[in-house]
Amino acid sequence: MTFAPSEARHEGTKARRNSCTKSFSCLRVFVAAPLLSIVLVAAQPPNATPAHDLEHPQNTNIGILTFTGRCARCHDTGKDGATDRYALNRFTPEQVLVSMTSGSMAQYAQGLSEFEKRVVAVYVGGRPLGSYEAGDAAKMRNQCAAHRPFDPATAEGWNGWGYDSGNSRYQPKPGLTAADAPKLALKWAFGFPNGNSAYGQPTVAGGRVFVGADTGFVYALDAVSGCIHWSFRANAGVRTAISIGTGSGAHRYLAYFGDVKANVYAVDAETGAKVWSDRIDRHPVARVTGAPTLVEGRLYVPMSSLEESGAGHPSYPCCTFRGGVTSYDAQTGKRLWTSYTIAEKPAPLKKTSTGTQLWGPAGAGVWSSPSVDLKRRAVYVATGNGYTEPAARGSDAVVAFDLDSGKRLWTKQVMANDAYVRDCPGEYRPLVPTDNKSETCPDDLGPDMDFGNAPILRTLPNGRALIVIGQKDGHAWALDPDKEGEIVWSRQVGLGLDGGGGAIMWGSAADNQLAYFPVTRAAQPLGVAALRLQSGEIAWRAAPPEGGGAPVTVIPGVLFFASSTGTVFAYGTADGKALWQFDTAREFETVNGVAAKGGNINAAGPVVAGGMLLVPSGYSELGNGARGNVLLAFGTK
Repeated sequence: MTFAPSEARHEGTKARRNSCTKSFSCLRVFVAAPLLSIVLVAAQPPNATPAHDLEHPQNTNIGILTFTGRCARCHDTGKDGATDRYALNRFTPEQVLVSMTSGSMAQYAQGLSEFEKRVVAVYVGGRPLGSYEAGDAAKMRNQCAAHRPFDPATAEGWNGWGYDSGNSRYQPKPGLTAADAPKLALKWAFGFPNGNSAYGQPTVAGGRVFVGADTGFVYALDAVSGCIHWSFRANAGVRTAISIGTGSGAHRYLAYFGDVKANVYAVDAETGAKVWSDRIDRHPVARVTGAPTLVEGRLYVPMSSLEESGAGHPSYPCCTFRGGVTSYDAQTGKRLWTSYTIAEKPAPLKKTSTGTQLWGPAGAGVWSSPSVDLKRRAVYVATGNGYTEPAARGSDAVVAFDLDSGKRLWTKQVMANDAYVRDCPGEYRPLVPTDNKSETCPDDLGPDMDFGNAPILRTLPNGRALIVIGQKDGHAWALDPDKEGEIVWSRQVGLGLDGGGGAIMWGSAADNQLAYFPVTRAAQPLGVAALRLQSGEIAWRAAPPEGGGAPVTVIPGVLFFASSTGTVFAYGTADGKALWQFDTAREFETVNGVAAKGGNINAAGPVVAGGMLLVPSGYSELGNGARGNVLLAFGTK
């Protein structure tokens, strides 16, 4: 899965078959050195390198592709003792960059552009340059003078990704009414030091706001003033929403989240002290993108990866990652079960003409939060595209697993043959040159029209249950969980596959009557479609001047939609009438004294609780969109 149309990148010369010797590796770590020492085997740079922001370098796709071509042959195999990709994360981006630019290993980085060096450093370090130390709350102003006892039950909040375990993104007790929407005004802004992407969605509980950032820090803030209770530094960027649950012993309440290096954490919600952590998957490019779901003392954590970002390189042994979900005992961190969206383990398939071993089946990452159905004792996940041909049945699908055992219950695939790898040519990537096409690419490249949405579980007035979900090709679906995902209705609300899709990206929402789907594509905003849950008929459409891939949020009478250029809109749920808007794409004075600005709003959506609207602004993780590093809190005037 990719999150926006990517620029065409092409290596004009055939990649060298790099080899590692006993004297050095592609990215060798010398522990005795004061800084990370890196060896990069020289190779030809890409034909063209676009101009980039060197002060705030951010492009995970380029970072992974460059690492794949230069370093993965050794670091993903441990050849000649090379440190594996995961272990390299213990070094900061600054340490990585110094070694590549002026350290003892600079000679081996020749041929890389300055931007490529910097995005590799950011990728390996797992956070933006300058953020490792600066993100510590102890270095900021406006720390909370008093710390009242924390109790999530004292006020209505927003816990986790979708407010409830069915991921409805419907807040029934928001502390705001439709009449209040035009009165919303900015109350405070909080800056993430040196952040590039404010991609963590906030959680509100017990009068506190919990939020993660691409800097690798998680913060607990006072909801009213924005003062800082504590910060926690994870191993890498924290993209997930945070779930708050009951702890035990000295840790009365716990906060749960994951990072982009595939670690899952439980920390004390009152103090930020770590209670337990686990590496959820051993694959070198695994990550936790979707938020964990907490229900009845069990934590359900989704698994995704960016293997497709490097798999188009001729030397990469494509592909071996499988998406899935893991269940934990939430208090102890004991792993109870892990189940995969592709049932078959990857096996050797064939070798390329240069000797690269190819594997399959692979792909079907879970990019969104699992939805839990206690009545049917099931957990539902939505899956990404396949990486290998033929694309596995578990790709582009909704998959149901038994809540207690992890046994697969059913799979409903809505698009077959979607085998997609970045930087590969095909019908849906016409700008990627076909000469020197990598043999690791699919022969018939798929359209990459999978699921970024979480499944939404809703119950109709007649008692019938539906799983409602939006797909990247612009389709809205309603599935029957009692009939193994049988299609109840479907509606194309985007442009359709031949028109480039509709990009229902990161989240839809549903109240008791309607389901809301934000629809967009580059240069083709399609607004928001409100569909009747019962029939799938379109009730109304709103047409903001800008499209958006961020998840929408609904409260009684109001739908909140955030655009790709940084404007937040409020619409009436009765007719789609515009009620309010605010442009976040500018600089803000922050309560913690950090220089901050808004930008593109993409991965995280608005959150409403306790009479406040919270919006993170800025998204440039994959090189698309305007960077930003701010969390904004609105209340009534």
